[in-house]
Amino acid sequence: MKYIGVDFGKRKIGVAIGDDATGLAFPIGNIDGGVEAVLSLIEAAKSEGADAFVVGLPIPDVHHTEQQLDIVKQFVNDLEVVSKMPVYVVDEQFSSAEARRLQHEHSLDMPEDAIAAQILLQAYLNGDRALTVETAKRRED
Repeated sequence: MKYIGVDFGKRKIGVAIGDDATGLAFPIGNIDGGVEAVLSLIEAAKSEGADAFVVGLPIPDVHHTEQQLDIVKQFVNDLEVVSKMPVYVVDEQFSSAEARRLQHEHSLDMPEDAIAAQILLQAYLNGDRALTVETAKRRED
């Protein structure tokens, strides 16, 4: 199965591609957030031959709020309804920080959000950080 990885943001969304056959994810770039984002992601999925999406969920903690989680959950729902494709979710904790570290450490030219999408998708392909929208809740650490 081939996947589009999504690092959601209101203004910009990072996009990556990966598949079960290789077990690898690669950043593609960014798309604009907003009302056209779902359609742009569907177009990316079609052009890449993807079968499903993997979206990072901001689990509420000191860095994310319940409101941010609700916004992304609504986006996931919209993407699933409009695309009629499966949408899987993973914990996005530290993905942006890791993307910035990789950018700096390896002098990467790819946008931070696209690298974060790659990290999220790679975590999914590795079987790490998988969630369901229903179980995404405040961590009691």
